[in-house]
Amino acid sequence: MIITKFKLFESKSKETKKIEEVEISPDVKKEIKRFDTKWGIELDPTFTLTEIDVISEGLSYYNTKFIKNRIDNIVREDLGSVHGRWKDTPKKKQMTLNPKFFKFKRKWKEGKTEIPYAVFVIVHETAHCVDHIEKVSFSKKWQAISGWKKCDIHEKVPEGYIRYVEKRSGREIAGHKRSNWIHKEDADFCRKYTSRNPREEFADSLAFVILDLEEKMDGPGCQKKLIIIKDLLKKID
Repeated sequence: MIITKFKLFESKSKETKKIEEVEISPDVKKEIKRFDTKWGIELDPTFTLTEIDVISEGLSYYNTKFIKNRIDNIVREDLGSVHGRWKDTPKKKQMTLNPKFFKFKRKWKEGKTEIPYAVFVIVHETAHCVDHIEKVSFSKKWQAISGWKKCDIHEKVPEGYIRYVEKRSGREIAGHKRSNWIHKEDADFCRKYTSRNPREEFADSLAFVILDLEEKMDGPGCQKKLIIIKDLLKKID
């Protein structure tokens, strides 16, 4: 197969990073160009065609006009057992994806709805992008629903509150196993990981709603969050 050498992303920050050359097939090069044209996002050239298809499917759940040019690039990197990571700074809006999760056979199922876990990850990570634009999880209204409060990882959790503690190994890259946020003990969430902090709570909640898995939003707190998300979707759809 004819291949072309392609340079990996060069950091725009003050940090100097080594620019490596990788081999990229004409088919992947063509797909990366098409992807950039549609979404305004620079893709890591080490993504495979199959992986690019999954990324495209996940992004397709969002309004193209809203998402286009909102993410600078998507990087492919081994993150241990962390599936994805979102970085938002004045100079860089970057999504990093772990190639391992693309091979997962797991699916989210609700009734007749079946969503491959890999697609869920893309929708979830993109939800972080939406959150940094709309500032939903940063608002007092959102945080009040679950009773979110900042609490240093070394501080004792006050009575009536709970702190998320990561049990899975290999997730050190995501930060300390103890969350520096706590929530009311009677708060309800769409899954355990959602209770890590307000950012993950929003990303999961938006992802489940967008993917037609609203049954995950069970409980009075989730119903309040559902109202906020549906109002948001009217704005960004």
